[in-house]
Amino acid sequence: MRKAIGVDIGGGSIRASLFDETGKELESFVSPTPEHLDNQSFLKILQDTIRPLAKSGIGIGVGSPGPLDNERGVMISSANLQGLKNLPIKKSLVDEFSLPVWYENDANCAALGEAYFGTYKDTESQLTITLGTGVGGGFVNQGILYSGYLGNAIEIGHTTSVIGGALCGCGVRGCVESYFSTRGFLGRYEEKSNRRLSHAEEFFQLVREKDAVAMEILEFGTLALAHAVRGAVHLLNPEAVVFVGGITKSYDLFGKTLETEIRSTIFPVLNERLKIGSGASLSGALGAASLVFSKEKV
Repeated sequence: MRKAIGVDIGGGSIRASLFDETGKELESFVSPTPEHLDNQSFLKILQDTIRPLAKSGIGIGVGSPGPLDNERGVMISSANLQGLKNLPIKKSLVDEFSLPVWYENDANCAALGEAYFGTYKDTESQLTITLGTGVGGGFVNQGILYSGYLGNAIEIGHTTSVIGGALCGCGVRGCVESYFSTRGFLGRYEEKSNRRLSHAEEFFQLVREKDAVAMEILEFGTLALAHAVRGAVHLLNPEAVVFVGGITKSYDLFGKTLETEIRSTIFPVLNERLKIGSGASLSGALGAASLVFSKEKV
């Protein structure tokens, strides 16, 4: 059975895992990212994390936050990995291990992992929305990832939900990410209450306690997300819309409203086959390994 190496680059650590074609994790290594980042030291840590697995895989898939250039395999920059700029991930790994390497935005990797191994893997096409610190997206049709120009497609978090609204991390006002994400919830709550929350779990606990401000923010954010998804459904006509990421742990607080709003506003002909729900929230490393299985299949 073929095996692939998946690498998930996050703000705090690098995880490299070996998977078989069923999605089973066979071996894994994790390295913390250094406090003071520069290209050379980061690439060395990346190589050292992968090295114990290199002889066992048919290829390496890598996922990270963007912006990036998936054709050249370069991380252009990252808000969570400041100090890195124009990082040549693909060239570094090909030169070191003589294996094929594919590199994509982490939301695209998540979408591919869900399409191959997730809850809705038996559907023809999947629009996957990642709900966490921000909002990301990926679209897979018949097992093929649509990544767009240089891997920057399906940035649903940066579609406008409120003209002239709250300032987003991307520098533009009114993105849906400003209203439905960890960053969005905490930012809107502080604006309305002058109280700073530390994490999403604290915000959702306030919702469970019927805090009026938190409930209002979640309700508006849910509607904003629903209409962003509505637009994407009309553009892409997926068979499944899949929500993944840390925020889906609280899906019981917003999922029914979200699904109802989407279904009540899209064309009825699309509703007849559309499936909507939370996904398996597979590991980022498995999503990255799915790049290898997908490309080798093609």
